[in-house]
Amino acid sequence: MNDLCRDIAEIMRREQSFLILTHYRPDGDAIGSQLALTMILQGLGKTVEAWNDDDVPAKFKFLPGAKLITRPPETPKSFDVVIAIDTSTWQRVGTAAAKIVGKKHFINIDHHVSNEKFAQINWIVPAAPASGQIVFDLIKHGGFTLTTDMAQCLFAAISTDTGSFMFANTTAACLRAAAELVETGINVGELSRHVYESYPYARLRMLQMALADLKLTDHKHTAYFWLTKDMFTNSGAKREDTEGLIDFARAIEGVVVALLFEELDEPGKCRVSFRSKHPKVDVNSIARHFGGGGHREAAGARFSGLPQEVETKVLAAVTSALQAAGI
Repeated sequence: MNDLCRDIAEIMRREQSFLILTHYRPDGDAIGSQLALTMILQGLGKTVEAWNDDDVPAKFKFLPGAKLITRPPETPKSFDVVIAIDTSTWQRVGTAAAKIVGKKHFINIDHHVSNEKFAQINWIVPAAPASGQIVFDLIKHGGFTLTTDMAQCLFAAISTDTGSFMFANTTAACLRAAAELVETGINVGELSRHVYESYPYARLRMLQMALADLKLTDHKHTAYFWLTKDMFTNSGAKREDTEGLIDFARAIEGVVVALLFEELDEPGKCRVSFRSKHPKVDVNSIARHFGGGGHREAAGARFSGLPQEVETKVLAAVTSALQAAGI
């Protein structure tokens, strides 16, 4: 057990009131890790709350304890300990940050290489494919009891951030962790049906619209498409339904970089997701250039400006990265 793991485990045992936060528009790793941490603390008899600006995505509401995650309250509160999980910047917790009036300990647990280390205690493990892997290590080496409910949440966390164990970030350690999680008695088939085979029809309608305008550039090494406000309106899809859509562009033979441009509700704002299939093309570096971040193979950034202006800037940066890699 490393020093940070030991220190965090001691704080969890010693203090009484806790707040667990993760980023808005949470994905499977964020939700699964947040719930598992909450359950550890509940098992210790602690007072614990879990906040998010956004609701739990529909496909993750089956997870044990999903109803524990609530919107930040109107009245600010104090806690002995605030833990941010799977959050590379403090700004990504959204309005929750303004609802905390006091804390004795501030802990940041994450696996993003772009993490800004904004807390008092920063346990950042870029080699971990998911924050759920770090929470699993905390349970195992911190002397906590792993329950089946925790295991289900952590399996969802690790599975989703590794692309169901297909991405290059899949490690022997996370496969061993997955095996131990399964040994607790979780039903992998049922979990996978919820996570990967329970999408609303509106998502498919939006995907049809988006792929109809998919473009290839850089000698077909870059694939990109847009999700516009009109597509959301006409399809009935929700923002949470965008998760995983970029993989359709990433899966094209010969494509090295996939991009998903998403027009946001705020006027003049958009979001870009980046994916790389080549070890010499680091999309985290590209995203960081625009104020975003993530991982070498998966990153994101938010932009202000007209859609065409954003597209031109991003495509130029990707072209430069491909040329620098000799592609």
